[in-house]
Formats: sequence, C-alpha cells, structure tokens
Amino acid sequence: MLGSLLLSLTNAVAEVSLNKAVEQAKQRKGGQVISAETQTRDGRRVHNIRILSKDGKVHRVRINADGGGKKNGARR
Repeated sequence: MLGSLLLSLTNAVAEVSLNKAVEQAKQRKGGQVISAETQTRDGRRVHNIRILSKDGKVHRVRINADGGGKKNGARR
C-alpha cells in the first residue's frame, strides 16, 4: 500500500500545469505567448504553446503534461 501511495505521489509531482508549461516555453523562446492549450492524443496530455518572437516568427512548443520536458522541437 505504501508503495502505491509513493508511486501516485511521484506521478502527481511529475505533472506539468499549463501555466508552468507556458513559463518554460517563454524561457526557451522569449517573446509573447499568443496561445496555449492542452490536448489529449493517444491517451497522453500535451501542452501546445505558440509564441511570437521578437523577430516576428511564430514558434510552437510542445510540452508533455504528464512528465515535463519538450515533446517535439519548436517549429515556426
């Protein structure tokens, strides 16, 4: 029972909120966030964040909502 409790606590800590994902994306790319949403695909939650950089390019950052880290490379 203690093991399953620790496992659920570990999973809860590993989750990334949309607000935290937005902050991570802003740190990576700089600029202004123009959209942010969470989608579920194949049973996985992914935060999709679009950022307008200072040079006028739009970048997309995907962050795994269930475990953090970048899902795919940022794209224009």
